Amino acid sequence: MTRKVPYEKSYDLVNKFSSALDIMLIGSTFISIIILITDNIKYLSQLSYVLNVILVITSVSYFVLEILQRHYFHEAEFERKNDFIDNGLKLKLSEENSSGYFNNDDLKKGVYKLGVDCFESSFFTKSITKKMLNKHLIKTGIIFLLIFTLIFTVADNLLVQILLLALPYSILNDTIKLYRLHKNSDTVFKNFMHIFSSSKKAKLDYLIIDNIINYEKSLSRAAIKLDSKIFKKMNPGLSSKWIELKTKQKI
Repeated sequence: MTRKVPYEKSYDLVNKFSSALDIMLIGSTFISIIILITDNIKYLSQLSYVLNVILVITSVSYFVLEILQRHYFHEAEFERKNDFIDNGLKLKLSEENSSGYFNNDDLKKGVYKLGVDCFESSFFTKSITKKMLNKHLIKTGIIFLLIFTLIFTVADNLLVQILLLALPYSILNDTIKLYRLHKNSDTVFKNFMHIFSSSKKAKLDYLIIDNIINYEKSLSRAAIKLDSKIFKKMNPGLSSKWIELKTKQKI
């Protein structure tokens, strides 16, 4: 089946903001290195001052752009949530629905299918965030080292120091939220493993709904877009593993 995801357009806009933020982050890192080199050279002191100003402006701009990214991310998540419910319960909350996105079209529409769709989503999320977390930890370590070295060896202005601290704080905050999303989605996944393997039918719908709420709450709190490059690379393998998991769980 051809894969169609209408709300991908909204996520594409979020990805553009993410790319801009990454460029600003890399640019800030290189500027920091140049400042460290030029600050101790007297005849380049003016260049060092200009770069400090640029770095401060970049830090402030980073925060503004991040706010815009989160706004559009939540709008995209609203579209995804509506499509997710439509797919599982056969409602019409979305103007246009996805097709070929979930691997559970053989199931009858209802709470059970909605739970299986969420089970699949939690499996993908916990797997992809684990891969993303490794990259984030490396990036966070490098940025922290450079920025704090810059603060304690070069920047002697209190305002500049405070503004420079904003960038590593933002990166650390994102890394912590990514870690929480990974742990929470992993917990939801394990809960679904238990629900679909050992829960009584009388309580099945209630447990499924409770776990879906936990998953959606985790996504909303984190407000983190999964890395599309990692998703595309891992998607074929994860899809195969999911089919094997469904068979094992007798879904």
